[in-house]
Amino acid sequence: MRSEAYKLSGFTLVIGALGFLLRWLQDMRIAGEAGLADNAPISYLVLLLMAATGVILWLLGLHLRQFDEPQRAADAFAGHTPFYGVIALLPAVVLAMGGLLMIAKPGDNVLWPTMHRICGGMMVLGAFGLGVLAVNAGRAGKEGTCRAAVCLTGLFAVFWLITGYRDAASDPVVWRFVVGILARCALLLGVYHMAGFFFDSPHARRAICMCNFAAFLCVMAAIDGSTLAGEDMDLGGLAQSAAYIAMAMQFFIWGFVFTENLKTKPLTPVGREDR
Repeated sequence: MRSEAYKLSGFTLVIGALGFLLRWLQDMRIAGEAGLADNAPISYLVLLLMAATGVILWLLGLHLRQFDEPQRAADAFAGHTPFYGVIALLPAVVLAMGGLLMIAKPGDNVLWPTMHRICGGMMVLGAFGLGVLAVNAGRAGKEGTCRAAVCLTGLFAVFWLITGYRDAASDPVVWRFVVGILARCALLLGVYHMAGFFFDSPHARRAICMCNFAAFLCVMAAIDGSTLAGEDMDLGGLAQSAAYIAMAMQFFIWGFVFTENLKTKPLTPVGREDR
């Protein structure tokens, strides 16, 4: 179902680019201790865009019920796109680079440098897990290896979320962290639904919707790590942005591949779908 994959992935790309633009414009106007923006309509547009994207992806998920979902990991992760093997490794490389940057220098303004260095190590472990999945997820008989890789990726997602909450507790400006926290929550849920293929609980439609929603939020939150409109870009912020970009790429790839591997339901002799 490559046509459906192109449609859904194209929607995610366009809406993600729009979200990034709105967050950039909003970031330039964040002011005051209340966490509000000078131009209030932009804040409402950001909220409206996130809500609308969630609803649209849910409706698109309902549309996908007409197709058969892959039940085995080897079928769900089978890559048909040219150069898929190379493309699938890119998020792991970007995430590993972000982790190494954070280990080297977590940032000039962070309150918990040791915690951020540990988070950088978790990023490297998560990148290793993504690399293992890129190589083995589409192969039969590699379920045990992929389960271990999924656990590494999930461990990174959990620790990154905890680190984000720890940072947010000391920031009075709500709009500086709220999208990033939501993106990390969606990231964790996306990993959870992806892991279902390896733990005998596959739900392809849920995984497709959550992967696309997580990719959208990660693109929006990429502005938060290295504030393009601000003055305090450092290696720690660049590492955070690299992690958001890597996970946006990863979920975009997974969403595309899961959609591409949907199958048309067989028809009965009278022309009805065989349920």
